[in-house]
Order: sequence, then structure tokens, then C-alpha cells
Amino acid sequence: MVRETGLYLIGTWAAVYALLLTTYFVTGWLFYSNDPARTDKIQVGRALPPEKVRRDIVQSVRSLASIALMFAIGHTLYTKFDIGLVAWPTSVWSVVGSFLLSMLAYDTWFYWMHRLLHTKPFYRRIHRWHHLSLPSVAWSNNSDTFVDNLLVHKLYDHISGIIGHSGVEHGGGITYPPSPFNSVTHHDQHHRYFNCNYSPHFTIWDRLMGTLHKTHDEEVKANLRRRSTSEASAQR
Repeated sequence: MVRETGLYLIGTWAAVYALLLTTYFVTGWLFYSNDPARTDKIQVGRALPPEKVRRDIVQSVRSLASIALMFAIGHTLYTKFDIGLVAWPTSVWSVVGSFLLSMLAYDTWFYWMHRLLHTKPFYRRIHRWHHLSLPSVAWSNNSDTFVDNLLVHKLYDHISGIIGHSGVEHGGGITYPPSPFNSVTHHDQHHRYFNCNYSPHFTIWDRLMGTLHKTHDEEVKANLRRRSTSEASAQR
């Protein structure tokens, strides 16, 4: 039983880690840009130094290993020992409902935990590492400490998080204010201004608690317009 469980844990970890690494490098390659001259870059004229780009990639590879291990442990406990919440009977509605509920629940958890990590007792020891990359690039998403991963990461924000650190507004019309959905600009402002824009997926908590940056809506609109103009110019 112990050997079987151990092999199952290792196999699950290896499979999830391989999936996360593949997603990280493919999505990062698709959305990576560090060109300070890009006209649609949110922080025009700024680039992340090459040594910090390498630092973020190396740290992300390490962080993804720990994220995969946390998932593997949880999955093994649920599968082998029935430890965890009982899943709803599988159907289209249960899958959609579970996903939406988890998005809202996680957005709430992330907002308040993220704000806590920005307080003096925790910031320097846990969260400061992530903020050393300014401007952020697509490779920066998973450049975190182990405790940071333990508190505020999940598997299904992997792609959205990478895009959210890309430094170029890819959000599209669905993020046009007062949309409740976050844009790339939302998290880019968090890195620039620090004490604002804490939520990962929605602007709801930031609007309710007054932590949405005062220029957020105007800047999102402007960046979406610049992105649209840049795409139109590229097609000519």
C-alpha cells in the first residue's frame, strides 16, 4: 500500500510538472516581449534586464515543481484516502458551476491573502522576490518563493497569470471598464504602484475595498486603444 501510494504520488507529480513546464514555456514564448520600443507596451521604454529574465525563468522552474507537488499530494490524498471535499456528480452544469464557484472563491482568497503579503511582517520574507522584476515579463509569473506558492497559487490561472505579466495589453474588449474582468494593465499597475490592484481575476474586490488604482479604468481604455491601433498597423 505504501509503495503503491508513493509511486502514484511520484507519477502524478511528474505528469503535472511536465504539463506545467510545457504550458509555461509555450505560453511564455507566445507572449514574451521585452522590447522597450514596442508601441503597445504598457511601460513604453522600459525593459527587464537580461539577468533578471534568467532569474525569473530559473525560479519559475523551481516554483512549478513545488506547485506540482502540492497538487499531487492533494490528488493522492483524495484518490487513495478519500480526504477532501466530495465532488458533485459529473455533468455539464456541475463542471461549469464548480469552475465559476472556485473562481469566485479563489479571487476572494487571493485578494485578502495578497493584501496580507504586502504588509511589513510578511512582504520582505515572502513576497518581495516577485516584485523585484519591474517591468514584469511573461516569464515572471511563477518567479516566487516557496511560501508564496503555498499561499496564493493554483493550477488553472497558469496561462492567465503568464499573460497578465506580459507587459502588453492582451485583455481585449471583455476587460473594457467597467467590466468585472481583470486586464493585463490591472496587474501591471500592481507591480508599478505596489499597494493597489490585488485581485487575480476580477476587479470586484478592488472596487469594493477602494484598492483599485485611481487611473485604472482610464489606463485600461487607453492601452486597449493602443493595442488595437498597433494590430491595425501591423495588418497593413
